[in-house]
Order: sequence, then structure tokens, then C-alpha cells
Amino acid sequence: MKKALQHTDRPSDVGKIMESLQDNNTQLDIAITGESGSGKSTFVNALRELSDGDEGAAPTGVTETTSEVTPYPHPKYPTVILWDLPGIGTTKFPADKYLELVGFEKFDFFIIISDSRFRENDVKLAQEIQRMEKKFYFVHSKIDNDLERSQREFKVEKTLSQIRQDCIQGLRGLGIKTLQVFLVSSFQLHQYDFPLLRKALESGLPEVKRDALLLATPSISHEIISKKKEAFKVSETSTDNQFEIETVREEIKEALLKNDKSLAITKIKELLDKERNTPLNIAITGESGSGKSTFVNAFRGMDNREEGAALTGVTETTSEVTPYPHPNYPKVTLWDLPGIGTTKFPADKYLERVGFEKFDFFIIVSADRFRENDVKLAQEIQRMEKKFYFVRSKIDTDLRPERRKRNFSEEETLRKMRENCIQGLRDLGVESPQVFLVSSFELHLYGFSLLHETLDRDLPEHQRHALLRAMPNISLEIIDKKKKTFKRRLYWLSALSAAVAAVPVPGLSIAVDIGVLVGAVTDYVFGFGLDIKSLQRLSASTGVPHADLHAAIVSPLAAVKISKELLLKVLRQIAGAATFMALEEVSRFIPIVGIPLAMVFSFTTTYRLLNFILNQLAEDAQKVFKKALGLNTSV
Repeated sequence: MKKALQHTDRPSDVGKIMESLQDNNTQLDIAITGESGSGKSTFVNALRELSDGDEGAAPTGVTETTSEVTPYPHPKYPTVILWDLPGIGTTKFPADKYLELVGFEKFDFFIIISDSRFRENDVKLAQEIQRMEKKFYFVHSKIDNDLERSQREFKVEKTLSQIRQDCIQGLRGLGIKTLQVFLVSSFQLHQYDFPLLRKALESGLPEVKRDALLLATPSISHEIISKKKEAFKVSETSTDNQFEIETVREEIKEALLKNDKSLAITKIKELLDKERNTPLNIAITGESGSGKSTFVNAFRGMDNREEGAALTGVTETTSEVTPYPHPNYPKVTLWDLPGIGTTKFPADKYLERVGFEKFDFFIIVSADRFRENDVKLAQEIQRMEKKFYFVRSKIDTDLRPERRKRNFSEEETLRKMRENCIQGLRDLGVESPQVFLVSSFELHLYGFSLLHETLDRDLPEHQRHALLRAMPNISLEIIDKKKKTFKRRLYWLSALSAAVAAVPVPGLSIAVDIGVLVGAVTDYVFGFGLDIKSLQRLSASTGVPHADLHAAIVSPLAAVKISKELLLKVLRQIAGAATFMALEEVSRFIPIVGIPLAMVFSFTTTYRLLNFILNQLAEDAQKVFKKALGLNTSV
């Protein structure tokens, strides 16, 4: 691919990229073996995210259920195959001929399972696998059963350590010197040693097969989910808007390959407009008096008393479905819904009357415990195949009296509140509820960051970016994420500039460049909350004087209206900018080589300038955030 790019061989380049993408079809064959009754089949099902009774699951039982070498493709990634092998040491599969009979050569690695201590047959198998120069891993299964059988007064960590040491000592006694045993429960993969097992498997595989393993691994932790996100270079969402965006990207590539500059310019502008104008509709609902309106205002970075804010009060203030566009990103709309269970909006007709189909997801808010109406609403939303999230509001108010108690622990108090909410929801029929503890007046504290991480994970790519840009600066991490999102658009902005440079019309390229830059920089300023109104709101909500916040800012483009004149003035002060702009303008009229040179200068200039401005504004946003919260270190 590098060679094709260096020789500007565009058809070859595209072919190589497609070939690279097809590597996602790499086959991975995992052998699950051990003595009969050890829980091999249940482990196979767990890795495939299936329950033992599901259609297509490996059969399980108290007797030996695997009599043949049986492949079980992953339901989502069929090139990842888990092979449920018969128990070693049976009449049909004796230990001394086991590997030959199961066809060892097709497997990438072996997982040897035992539900108690590993025996002589397990060791013979491991030694033979090692002789064949293949990888193997010992897994002690059913660890949840072992813990249940332990005495009442015990420490989980200590008991697990004893079980692990017993397994290791037994294997050493049978002749295995260097080894690692992983303690696993097939019904609770997120606990115990499965994350360590996954890392060990990953380290023993080549890169392509590592990716196949990662994608097929159940999402048992935030780390796994984050790694999967990195593995997906292009979103695979099927929504109409995302499909349109991907279509435009393909059209741009095709136009560039055909050297159709005019079409490329049109399509790049179309792409930028589509990404900028992606609608996102968020429904905020719950019972009356739960703090929905205050949450709507906080999400929009607004004070309850500000003009345009959602009405708040001690009585029910929302009597109609009311849209509140974000002040900086009007395509992101928070809908303040009337309380569920009122006379006008009874629970059994609630979704129909509020017009559920227009919302991308629902946030169900409660000020204390979630009630039957909240659960009915969640179940109905789920039936309509939409996402919902539980938010326990007014956490700051609940903590206030608790702080007066002796031996107060904020972490322990929050844990109890969360568990109380979760248990209440389970009692009402919600199987695996996620509850986020939030203070609308202190979004940077408690669980709002976790809520954002969850939304970021669940939303398709284009809506994820829309949400992020509109998100208040509640942490340095959010600011950094915004910076990365803006940087993602730099390529297309620069490509637009380069395509325009190929059109030999005096003054056209620089006029378009400045227009592009003004739009991009304005987006940065609003996204980072460095516009005048956002700084005023931040000052009012934190009590930090506006002048102090402004003093933390370095960029001359923050807290001002961005105009072409101002931007040109700033650009001239950036090292090398004026030279590159002049070189682009002159080179366009050099015969033969002029246009390619102009395109290079234009792309490079636009990218460098926008990148410089973006970095500076991101640093200013971090300084303002720290000043507002009185911080000297990162949060």
C-alpha cells in the first residue's frame, strides 16, 4: 500500500486498501478441551454470548455431551470458530492418540479446562501440544460454584489465591514447570480471571488474528468496548443518515480518482454540511417534580433563570412536549416531556402522545427512587426498540444531610444510593438496569461522565459527534475528545482547499480557504465553550468572575465574533502562513507543474493553520475549565 501511494498509483492504492480491509475475514480456530464434565460446552457458549439453552448453543449436561469434534462459529463473526472437543481419556479419544484424532493442526491454540484440579491426562495433553509447537492455556472453570461452597466467613481474594496456588502446585507436581492458571466462571465472565486470559490469548496471536479475537470477545468491560471501538475504523451503523454520509465519502474518493475536481469540491462541501447538520433528538422524561427541566438546562449549559431555559419550579412546569435546541448547536434538541402518569399523559398512552418515534433515545429521570410508571415506560421504550437510561437526579441535595454524619464516606454513600436504585428497578422487573447518579448543578461530579461514555458507546458515529460537540465541558477528557473530533474533519477541509486550488481562477482559492477557515474556527470556539455567551454562563454558574476566565485565554480568536478580517490578521501572525499562501497563489499559473504545486501548498497551509488554531483553542478550553473549578491539576 505504501509503495502504491509513493508512486501515485491510485487504482492500485484502492485495491491494496480493499485487500487490507478483507483481512477482517481471517479465520481463528480455538480448541476447547479437557476431561468430560469440566464445563467445556458452557465455556464455548459463554464466549459466543449464548446461554446453554439458546438455539445453536453447544449442548450441556451432567453427563458427557460432546462425542465428536464439533465446530461452533461465533454468531456475529462466523470466521471465529470455537471447537468443542470430546473429553480427553474416553474410550473413543484415549490420551495417547487424542491430538491425532481431533486433528490438532487446524487449531490456533488450545484452552484446557478443569472444574477441580488438573489431572495427569491434562498434563499429557499440554506436553503434547507444546511438542507440536502450539499454545495452550489452563482454565479452572466453575469458580463461582467453588466460592459458594466456601465457608461463610471468607475473603474472595484470599480464597481465589488459594484455589489458584492449589492448581499450580498440582500441575507442577505432574511435571509442568512454567504455567499460568486462569480462574473463570462461564456465567460471570466479567469477574475473576477472564480479562487476564483474554490478554494472554491476545499476546500470543499475530495481529490479524488478535483483531478477530477482540471483535468476537463479549463486551465484559469498558476496556474491551474501548478496544473494539478502536478496531472499527469506519462505523457500521445502518441508519439512513450514516448511510448517506458513507455514500458521499465514496463519491469523493471516486471523483478524486477520476480527477473530477469540480465534483470533488461539491461532494466535500456536501459531506461537511451533512456532518455539521446531523439532527439528534433526546427525550428527557420521568415523573413530575423529578428535575427534568433543570437537567435539560444543565445539558445545554444554561442557567435555570436564563432566557430560553426550560421552566423549573416546585410544581409541574412542563405540560406539553417542549423542544429546547442547544444554544450553539440547534440541530441537537433536548425535549422536555411532561411527567408520566398525569391526567393528560397517562402511563399506558404516554409514548403515543409524546410522539416517541422522533426521539433517538430517552433519559428517564427520578429525584429519589424509580417507580412503577418509570419501569412501564422503560419496558415500552424497549419494545419500540429504542435506547433508555435511568438518571437519579439531585444527588447534591441527597448528600448534604449525609455529610453531617460521623464517618461519612461519599463513595460508600453513592454506592448505596446506586445499589438501592438498581435493586428497586430489579424488583419491578428490569433485568440489568444502568443507573447514573447526577447533580444538574455539578455535572462534572458523580455519574454524568459515565452517562456520556455510555451514550458515546451506544450512538452511531455521526450522532456521537453531534452529541460530543454539544456536551458541556465537564472534564478535561471531554475537551480532549472534542479536539479529536474536530481534528477528524481537518483532512476533508484541507482536501476541499486543495481541490479549489486546482481551478485556475485568480483569488478563488484564498477566498474559499478563508470562508472554510471562518466556519471551522467558529465551530471550534463554540464547541470548546469559548464564545462570549458560554463564558458568561460559566461565570454565572461557578461564581468565577468573567474577567478571570478571560484572563486564562491566549488565543485572539476566543470570546470574539470570528470574521474574515480578524482571521486574516491572526493568520499573518502565524509563522510561515503568509509565505505558503503567497506560494500557492503564484504557483497556480506556472505551466504544467503549477496546479499540482498549488494543490500541495493549499492542502498543507489549510491543514497546518487549522491544526495550530485547534490546538491553541483546546489548550485555552482546558485552562478555562481549571480556572472555573479552581484546579491546578487535571481532573
